[in-house]
Amino acid sequence: MVHRPADSRLLSNLLQQEKEYSKQLAQVIESSNASLASFAAYAAASSPPTSHVIMAVAGSLAAADESLRRYATGVDEWREAMRSLKDAEEEVGNIMRDREILVTRLIKASKPKNGSGSIRDSLLSGLQHFPSSSSLSVGNAETPSPTPSRPLSASFSSSTKLAAAQSELQACEAHLAAKERELEAKRNSAIRDGLGTRIRAMIDCGWAWHELGKGALQSLDELKPGNLYGAIL
Repeated sequence: MVHRPADSRLLSNLLQQEKEYSKQLAQVIESSNASLASFAAYAAASSPPTSHVIMAVAGSLAAADESLRRYATGVDEWREAMRSLKDAEEEVGNIMRDREILVTRLIKASKPKNGSGSIRDSLLSGLQHFPSSSSLSVGNAETPSPTPSRPLSASFSSSTKLAAAQSELQACEAHLAAKERELEAKRNSAIRDGLGTRIRAMIDCGWAWHELGKGALQSLDELKPGNLYGAIL
């Protein structure tokens, strides 16, 4: 399986910009509250029916801000989904770094040590020290000394390390493949559910602003010359 290196820089940049966007939304809502307070104070200094109209429009504006606040909440939920995705990407990145370490370890274990040779060479070397059949017939032939066991044991030790490195890498590969599948599923879920929450909040906000705007315009109609004259009478 071909592994694509995890690079979360683009996601980190997105999260940073979305954080700034959320901050700006919060500031807009906060500034709007101060503006509405001043608007209501101005209405108090106006005579009816102008004061009633101003207060009605102020109520529509306050409700519009509340809709915007709900949209801001949708943005925050989307950001939270992407933060969770970033954590998953970083986990896969850590596993891939572990994999690189294990690959390096396997390469090192596969190289023969200086002086130890391979298992095959050690076995062949040991056979050369045993007497041949012709030498057994010679009575005064010296008994061969035992073959040193160090090269052979070293080779078996190297083989054990090689097998262990292979086993560790195979386990890491299986774990990495599972986490990559899990990451792909989480990425789809984060975009589908997190962004869906934000878009639905945007739809609700847009619909609310449309209806509130129509209501505010109807309130302002009361200040038309004909309606205003009737109200005064």
